[in-house]
Amino acid sequence: MIIDTARAVFAEQGPAATLDEVARLAGVGAGTLYRHFPDRDSLIHAVLADTLERMIALAEEARAEETWAWDALDHFVHGCAGLRLDLLVSVAGAQVHRVSATPEINEGRARLLAALDQIVHAAHDEGALRLDVGSGDVMGVVGLLVRGLPTLPADLGDELRDRAVRLVLAGMRAHPAPTPPGEAMTAEELSRRLAKQLDG
Repeated sequence: MIIDTARAVFAEQGPAATLDEVARLAGVGAGTLYRHFPDRDSLIHAVLADTLERMIALAEEARAEETWAWDALDHFVHGCAGLRLDLLVSVAGAQVHRVSATPEINEGRARLLAALDQIVHAAHDEGALRLDVGSGDVMGVVGLLVRGLPTLPADLGDELRDRAVRLVLAGMRAHPAPTPPGEAMTAEELSRRLAKQLDG
């Protein structure tokens, strides 16, 4: 509960969010939080470690549930966008590098890349994924997609994020996607949607 709340608070307020605010929103006393996480770095570390475990579980779930490797890759990338891993961005910079430079985080990162590598190589073998796309490229795409569009209303930002996932995946295919990734979001349509949000 504390880690889930901390993820949401850091994503919304950035790394300057206070631990007391995390405790309040988690419905626990400050003493309880500090017993588990004596300082901000330890809480951020726990959230980062939990995020890696979620991504590893997502990669393993995708491999187990999907028949085709391309579908597993699609499952993983869409799932990462859906997890709203904004903390990876909100604590970016020296702080996240310091906190994440631990054996636990390094081991989790290695497990994630190993799981993703299996999906990517299988998608190459299927002929579905372009050969000039590697696991590092996929993680780079995930990193960009989870940033979201904080200046837009949440539902429109989510819609554009989902569209971006579909467009990027379509570009990664070795052959054109069997169906277009949806109608284009033109400048006029985006302006209309924003105006509607403001009027509402």
